[in-house]
Amino acid sequence: MFDLIIRQAKVSGYAEAVDVGIKDGQIVEIKKKIEGQQSEEIAAQGMFLSPGFVDAHTHLEKALSGEGIEVNSLGEAIAAFKKKYAGITKEDFIARAKKVVEMAVKNGTTAMRTHIYVDSIIGTRAIEAILEVKRQVRDLLDLQVVAMPTNATYVFDEELRSLTEKAIELGADLLGGAPHIGEKPEAFIDAIFDLALKNGLPIDFHVDESDEPVVKTLEYLAEKTIATGMEGKVTAGHCTSLAAVPDELAHRVIAKCAEAGLHIVTLPSCNLYLMGRKDKQPIRRGVTRVRDFLQAGVNIAYASDNIRDPFRPFGNADMLEEGLLTAQVLQMGTPAELETVFHMGTYSPAKILGLPDYGTQIGCKADLVLLEASSPSEALISQATKAYVIKNGKPVAQTIKQQFLL
Repeated sequence: MFDLIIRQAKVSGYAEAVDVGIKDGQIVEIKKKIEGQQSEEIAAQGMFLSPGFVDAHTHLEKALSGEGIEVNSLGEAIAAFKKKYAGITKEDFIARAKKVVEMAVKNGTTAMRTHIYVDSIIGTRAIEAILEVKRQVRDLLDLQVVAMPTNATYVFDEELRSLTEKAIELGADLLGGAPHIGEKPEAFIDAIFDLALKNGLPIDFHVDESDEPVVKTLEYLAEKTIATGMEGKVTAGHCTSLAAVPDELAHRVIAKCAEAGLHIVTLPSCNLYLMGRKDKQPIRRGVTRVRDFLQAGVNIAYASDNIRDPFRPFGNADMLEEGLLTAQVLQMGTPAELETVFHMGTYSPAKILGLPDYGTQIGCKADLVLLEASSPSEALISQATKAYVIKNGKPVAQTIKQQFLL
């Protein structure tokens, strides 16, 4: 007896279309033809069955808050949001975040990580709201919440420590921040590591998000990770400054990242929009050295970052959309390269989030998306319809797309 059978789906690792049997939220059988009873059945008709997308870097407290705001740089975006969010209520944080989560689920995302400001202006109001959203959407999406302490000077003082400790008590899953913005990034990193080690939490930083050829924050982060035995538990997002330094320096730092087991998240859509604002032609793209990280064996994913807020007016919480843009800006368009990009929106970020039993094989958790395409590369190029989204073995979203020539 199965809870759900997906009939005749294309599944990675199988030459022909197969039936996929699901019970108790888990894939329990895959074969050419499953004979058995089930309470529900989906006819895939050759569509590609993928594990659900994983968005490893978002900002849900900021999402959908950009209407009417005019900014022209990362610094202006930070200032604009801080000015606006002082008056945002907990209820408004919840409403906007839930709307984005629902967008993401409809677009095939089944797990997400979000970075949430903790500071003297908002206190812990935003993170309290997002932790409430985490509880409310748990049947739709796995949500990890990063406490992102910040203040005007980006110095980790006693006030910031107290607020961060409160965020931990509230239930933050990780600790983070943007240490490179301050004058003493090493001290900020040290303080976060102390709290993370004390509380047994992973770390996810914004790192070297700049056009300047300075990568000392990333290098120090890799060294600190090794020194504290935190290999595999630390993530660095953005790392755009790597694109501005000579190859020799970049390769040295990337080798340290590999040794430290750092996870890297590139945010092409947002950084393309924000970076290079002061450049004359040629204008830099503002994207980190993805190919070099891949070649060094570093786990790297892409993610959505900001969605219709002061930092970026675009975004639909759609990882396929983000993936297509990533493939184009990285000039990764061969079938093999497109497979790699697809992997960067599924298996790579699943590893970052530490998701157990992720995938489409027997024994994996049935968090899946059925795409109207025959392969990952076709799904990216065609921006395939997400016919069904399945969470814990249960369909939670369906999209029916109809187009006609008249």
